[in-house]
Amino acid sequence: MFIKFEYLKFSGCLEDIRVFESFSDNVQVIMKIDDVLIPNFRMPTRIYEDLENGGQYEFYGLVQKSKNKQKNTGFIYAAKTASGKVLEQPSLKYTSQLGIWANGAVISAVAFVLAWVALFFGLGTLVDGYHYSSVNGFAEYAGDVTRYAFALACMIAAFFVGVGINLFYKTTVLDTWQSIAPAKLVERFSKMHR
Repeated sequence: MFIKFEYLKFSGCLEDIRVFESFSDNVQVIMKIDDVLIPNFRMPTRIYEDLENGGQYEFYGLVQKSKNKQKNTGFIYAAKTASGKVLEQPSLKYTSQLGIWANGAVISAVAFVLAWVALFFGLGTLVDGYHYSSVNGFAEYAGDVTRYAFALACMIAAFFVGVGINLFYKTTVLDTWQSIAPAKLVERFSKMHR
């Protein structure tokens, strides 16, 4: 199942922030903003180190939108201080796209192989006119199967390229992100995590 996420910004007074798990370059936190506990967020360690309890911040996060609230997580991409200074990790702007494109390349390659196998065994039964008895007929059939599977893999790859380009665009214009109140944002997460 493909993961859906939204570009959201939320703001308020950061009353408390706690680290639950540390990874190589980011941390998983629970934040208390305007008396609301917001769970299941990751953020770059660099941003976490610059945050101060009691400060006013506007957070920019990629938030999953799944019907299963237990699976929802978020990732803080940037934070803006009350003075207007943006806290971010500039390398994320590029590494995020590369990660999306690398995943897209792998998924496209797998889709090509699966589609080729499925079409090889299914295309002949759906479309008449292939003559397998001759070498030329089999070569024509295999060529058609390869072209159709390749076209499908290219459409999947194009989708991931588009997602990567959209993410790059969104990260350069943070003010276009949809605003949400912390009390409304927390409704996306399971009560077990709060």
